Amino acid sequence: MVEHEVEGVKKSFKDGGIRENNPSGAAISEFHALYEGQAEEPALLLSVGTGRPDTTKTDGFADTWPGPFGRLPIVAKFLEKRAVVQNLLIKYTEGEKQHHQMREHAHGEHTWYKRLNVSSGLEEMPLDDWRSGEFNGQIVPGGASLSHMQEATEQYLERDFDQDVDSYAPPSVMLRQAAEKLVRQRRAREAMGGPRWEAFVGKYLHGYQERDENIPIAGRKDSDK
Repeated sequence: MVEHEVEGVKKSFKDGGIRENNPSGAAISEFHALYEGQAEEPALLLSVGTGRPDTTKTDGFADTWPGPFGRLPIVAKFLEKRAVVQNLLIKYTEGEKQHHQMREHAHGEHTWYKRLNVSSGLEEMPLDDWRSGEFNGQIVPGGASLSHMQEATEQYLERDFDQDVDSYAPPSVMLRQAAEKLVRQRRAREAMGGPRWEAFVGKYLHGYQERDENIPIAGRKDSDK
């Protein structure tokens, strides 16, 4: 749980992933519900994980303490409570199981489904880790956590293909392919136009500014200066 002040009010934020830690299955179900009869598969379903879990950890079942101490009621109760906590924590590892199911459903990650998930460096980092420290040259709340995640992510994107965790390509290739697919989809939407494209670019939002059709796409950024 993370506590943060919002507009002068101190609020608590809890991770909502215990029920659906990897929502890719829910996302594909919603896609089929919305586009039944229109499309058999999405253009891209990109799943972004919070880091691969350490699969060498205990499975969450209660241990037995060797010797006569294990039969003491207070010790047995302690072990039972610990097992309950471990079983709750193991829910966070189920994201990888969902990933394997999605990969089978999509017939591989070279199709419309891709997953980016840091493979090493975050195994021991709790999901609610938020340690103060330096980030981008400044000491800020959560800075140490952000720096740790940034370092692990950069190493992940720079590493070569690892047959133990990668299905067909290194992370950098997966990321580039996902980005290219998103750019092509955006260009196709723009070329098609219509109310859905106008809603996509925020035409009906407050403060929307009409685009000058004479300005090419590549020059829009410079025109806003």
